[in-house]
Amino acid sequence: MIIIRKFIIGTTLAVIIALVLGLFSDWALAIKVTGGIGVILFLLSGILTGSFISGDRARANMSVETTEDRRFRNKYSSLLFLFGLPFLITAIIIILITK
Repeated sequence: MIIIRKFIIGTTLAVIIALVLGLFSDWALAIKVTGGIGVILFLLSGILTGSFISGDRARANMSVETTEDRRFRNKYSSLLFLFGLPFLITAIIIILITK
């Protein structure tokens, strides 16, 4: 339930930011802001999951972290991913519509 709520909040914020920036400023700025937020959230999610480290480092981290730490990382990485996904989708839709 929390995951769906974060996705809906992300979608709502992405659409509001895109509309406000697009209508009052410029659609290019709306693309940059929504796309930038989406990329930043994806990178943070990737950092939390350990996607950018080698297998040896991942095994070393896995052996020293607790189950509680692993749950924390997995929970917040998925929330950041689902919160950032609507921002990237919004940026792509704006690009397709305006070009």
